[in-house]
Amino acid sequence: MEGAFPIVRQPVPDRRTPVLVSVPHYGTQPLPDITPDDYCEPWFETFAYGFADTFVGDLYGDLHEHGATVLATPFSRMFVDVNRRRDDYEHQDGEVHSRRGVVRTHTMRDVRIFSRPLALADLEARLQTLYDPYYSALEGLLTQLHDAYGYAMLLDGHTGSPRRMKDHQVIIGTRHETTCARELVATVAAIFTRHGFEVHENVSGYAGGNIVATFGHPRTRRVHALQLEINASLLMMTSREEFIAHVSRGGIPEKAEENIARVRQCLREVLAALPSALATVHEP
Repeated sequence: MEGAFPIVRQPVPDRRTPVLVSVPHYGTQPLPDITPDDYCEPWFETFAYGFADTFVGDLYGDLHEHGATVLATPFSRMFVDVNRRRDDYEHQDGEVHSRRGVVRTHTMRDVRIFSRPLALADLEARLQTLYDPYYSALEGLLTQLHDAYGYAMLLDGHTGSPRRMKDHQVIIGTRHETTCARELVATVAAIFTRHGFEVHENVSGYAGGNIVATFGHPRTRRVHALQLEINASLLMMTSREEFIAHVSRGGIPEKAEENIARVRQCLREVLAALPSALATVHEP
């Protein structure tokens, strides 16, 4: 299953719900044609893992067993970030020179990551191979759910950088209440709050990426979209201060198993509660 692109995990038919879980920063793999010699510095090879959402698979990877359809990408967002706009990159003189966005060719300090430059034509080919199919899969799966139920819910699942999320534990993003009905947001927030997590909404930088912006049309299409960010500091024993240095050395932080279990329980309860909440929102 992990060799396919994109990764699609379907629930058994009698347990299916109208919920699709997208995990756009699931992958840690490099592209098939990338070798250690392609990096300017040997330790840059660890970036493929560092750009993934820490322990995101532990939270969202098996939610198809609880009724959701799960969609993910095996490749690191360093190579293609499917939660960014397709045209979100920098370029100079026909070569991609991008520190963030849909692809990374340079670090935030403007250090070249790869020994070979990435031509615009090569990036376009990469987007056609890895970006466009993800969006086609999202559209197709949401259409299937909408056809079956008359509505659908997209939950875009993330774990966030402790350095950027700081003391925020759980952030729900709905592009400032435009991509999801308020009742559904309240349902999700109440479950996490009941389990002792502090929940915030639409915090700057976490109001929702391109996926929820593209597919969340509750009024016109009856498709709701919600971005869920869990602070990765909750999921690991490594301190926030040590995390970046640890990952940059290629290390994997020690898991905080008890908190991971708490979040997983919240997600299972969310999936159990959303079908009836959706039905109530859309009842005649």
